[in-house]
Amino acid sequence: MTDDHTVYNVNRDYEWNYHHVPCAEVHGNPDIAPIPGNWTYAGLPVASPLAMSAGPLLNSRWIAYYAKLGFDVLTYKTVRRCKRDSYPTPNLVPVATGELKQAHTEIECSDHMDHSWAVSFGMPSREPVVWQEDVTRARESLRSGQLLSVSVVATPEPSDNLHDIAEDYASCAKGAFASGADVVEVNFSCPNVATRDGMLYAQPEASLEILKRVRDSIQDRPLLVKLGYISNPELARHWVELAEGWAQALVMVNCIGTKVKTREGDPLFDGEPRGIAGQAICSAVKDQVRLFRSIIKERASSLRIIAVGGISSLQDVHDHLETGAEAVQIATAAMLDPLWAIRVRREWNQP
Repeated sequence: MTDDHTVYNVNRDYEWNYHHVPCAEVHGNPDIAPIPGNWTYAGLPVASPLAMSAGPLLNSRWIAYYAKLGFDVLTYKTVRRCKRDSYPTPNLVPVATGELKQAHTEIECSDHMDHSWAVSFGMPSREPVVWQEDVTRARESLRSGQLLSVSVVATPEPSDNLHDIAEDYASCAKGAFASGADVVEVNFSCPNVATRDGMLYAQPEASLEILKRVRDSIQDRPLLVKLGYISNPELARHWVELAEGWAQALVMVNCIGTKVKTREGDPLFDGEPRGIAGQAICSAVKDQVRLFRSIIKERASSLRIIAVGGISSLQDVHDHLETGAEAVQIATAAMLDPLWAIRVRREWNQP
């Protein structure tokens, strides 16, 4: 892949991309067509249902870039209580696969980008003194009708217990709100790590204890929970039941964890699973959103859903909104085409 294929330079490491942010002015002064209707995000009023997930938004300058190009909710890339470096390159590897609906299978990498890739960052973070100041700058860069969400995660030590992890999440969430976040998204799913901070979505009882502590810390501020791939109806029901009263919305899906190999059959990423993002998981995400919405409707719950994963067209957006999602988050499509939201808005308003 060359630099021309994506805004984020996949041939450079995370640190280089953190400091080399594209300039929105190169796109001229594009018309940001309004999207008719009354929209909310985690219950807060917002100009449109078009949001960006945490992955591409490394700092306030990346947020300002996409905020000028048609996205109205921007999610600051996951932050921690301490500095954490990114995994080494490659961080984004194109993959050759059709629809992916099963975790822990094995797929091949590809020489060219076909709208799906393996993601390998490991949730890097600046230290709090840096990210908190930067979150404030990010919020100040947004216009009326736009919102800033901040993704947070714990950084457990080997000796930490559930109480320690809950305190860690709560501290990060409180710091994010103090810095200007409108919404906080607790990340309970990251297929790129094999520790407790990445797999909480599969441990609902532990997650409930963390949510209670976070809610106590942030009081009545809007809270989202990001989940991984769930096809089990019992686990889905469990999540709807436990999230009621503690979170405003569930965000799904944070990639699908899969092992990746070269075309010669050699394992990549030391044979460890990595999250697959892009069109390959679009169908699986729609299935999961429908499953959760059916349970929410059955329970007459006020819990909301933010859909994310493989959304690449206006039809995908409409499909999720018609199913009952409150809004949608975009990542891969916007990284491949920074003007994606502008094009979708124009298409939306065509007769």
